[in-house]
Amino acid sequence: MVSKRIYFIYRPSPTFGRSPIQGAGGGLFGFYKEDKYITALQDYLNKKNLNWLVERDDTESDIEKLIEQNAQLLVCAPGLRFQFYRNGFDKKNIIYLSTMEYVSNNINPVVKRIREISNE
Repeated sequence: MVSKRIYFIYRPSPTFGRSPIQGAGGGLFGFYKEDKYITALQDYLNKKNLNWLVERDDTESDIEKLIEQNAQLLVCAPGLRFQFYRNGFDKKNIIYLSTMEYVSNNINPVVKRIREISNE
């Protein structure tokens, strides 16, 4: 069975004038906090035997590539609400984390949406 995919977005979408290395220092808080969040979420999903795979975005926030990669859910680091271009992706399946959710590895918003998707 193919796992459903969750992509963690930690950089803004490409726009004119944005440096390609923007966000390369680990995002908002440095120390590659996104890896810690991804690990916390994947550990929970594995423990509950849920068929979801969490991956770090490797497309530089390119929504067309994310759609091609069959992303079912996108989780955005704080500060990306107005810097992430979501054309063609269901906005209900994009979760924008608050700063506190992110720094404390609070996975509840993502788990809540996964439950909603499972019940649809």
